[in-house]
Amino acid sequence: MMSSWSVVGYLVWVAQWYGPAHIIIQTQREDKAKDLVSGTDVPGYVRTLYEQQDDFLKILHPTPRPLSEMAGLVFTWTNSSKIQGVPSGAEQIRQYHPSCVFFDEAAFLDDFLGSYGAAEPVATQIVAVSSAAPGDFGDIVLRVLDSNK
Repeated sequence: MMSSWSVVGYLVWVAQWYGPAHIIIQTQREDKAKDLVSGTDVPGYVRTLYEQQDDFLKILHPTPRPLSEMAGLVFTWTNSSKIQGVPSGAEQIRQYHPSCVFFDEAAFLDDFLGSYGAAEPVATQIVAVSSAAPGDFGDIVLRVLDSNK
């Protein structure tokens, strides 16, 4: 959870200071993606980080509409930056051309390798974090650890 907060904080910084950026956050389910972006009943991570900024930062990095009117899966700025949440599946990535992709709980994503493969040709940065679990992401982590011995 703390890793997810840290990465989302970094992504908000990128969107605000280095936009326009199109950032995708992929999670296993759509409701979890909402939790990381704007949220619905409870504000999402991106929205919370934006709301908790000092006012001068909100003036420097305004949003095109009130936060209450943002869709649950999308957070946008007037600099044309956008952070968008999507559920798992490579086809979710293929329909966009993101500059950055964040895979949250990558070990639990259906078709993580397909999603990574769809993101790699278009994204300039890919970040993946996860709890430990067997699967493609876990295999990649173990190979990297073994190669560094």
